[in-house]
Amino acid sequence: MPVDKFSDLAAYDGSVVPERTKGEISARCNMEEMNFLALNLAHDIVTGARSVEDARQHYAERAVAFMLGRPAPYMEGLRFVASRGDTADVDETKISQAMLDQMGEKMKDVVEGEPKR
Repeated sequence: MPVDKFSDLAAYDGSVVPERTKGEISARCNMEEMNFLALNLAHDIVTGARSVEDARQHYAERAVAFMLGRPAPYMEGLRFVASRGDTADVDETKISQAMLDQMGEKMKDVVEGEPKR
């Protein structure tokens, strides 16, 4: 999932929890059907198929219809293929050799006594 979509998912639904480092997304709703709905709409947001506002509106409409006995395809399972491979993003920071050398000098100063200014 693109990092720039995290804010959109937070605005969409607090029950949808993306975990960047693990490369996973989950939904914490009280029923499996509602979890499918939440995840399918989250996927729509991430892929640009729906705006946050449209997804929130669709979620509300589908939830009411479900309670009235009218389930929708978005509630019957995932409507996208979930990745099974390595989806983790360990968010490694790229540090240059010059930065490492500078950090090493600072650590050497600390170990030897007073840091040099």
